[in-house]
Amino acid sequence: MDDTSLRLAQLSAQGLCCSQILMQLALEDMGADNPPLIRAMAGLCEGSGGGGLCGVATGGACVLALYAARGSADEEPLDSYPLLVSEFMDWFRASAADWGGIRCDEIVSVQGGQRPEVCGAILLRARETILGLLAGQGIDPSLPREESHGL
Repeated sequence: MDDTSLRLAQLSAQGLCCSQILMQLALEDMGADNPPLIRAMAGLCEGSGGGGLCGVATGGACVLALYAARGSADEEPLDSYPLLVSEFMDWFRASAADWGGIRCDEIVSVQGGQRPEVCGAILLRARETILGLLAGQGIDPSLPREESHGL
């Protein structure tokens, strides 16, 4: 098990869901801690509580927004923000055939309800995809947006 897989397992064992885990990893990359943000990400857990769009998809979009979206009235989103989210969602939809769908209830039912195994694999691939997309836009995931873009 590599370091990322181990960290995913640790965060899952702490009771965090997919969307929370993706955001926690992003914050750890930055050396930041934001319990209110992690708490808010729980709203995306298990398809927003109703089996809807997988929390990896919505959580991944939130992580990309952390790096590239507008955060205040005096801040502009990066030009690459729409592209980042679009490419991530395209990747997620294209990969959905491997998981049984894009909805949490589809993924869990097709995979026999074994969330830790299947969700862990999806999380790992999503994390790699997010980091690749950020790198492709010259965004350093270890830096808060203000530092990585001189804003």
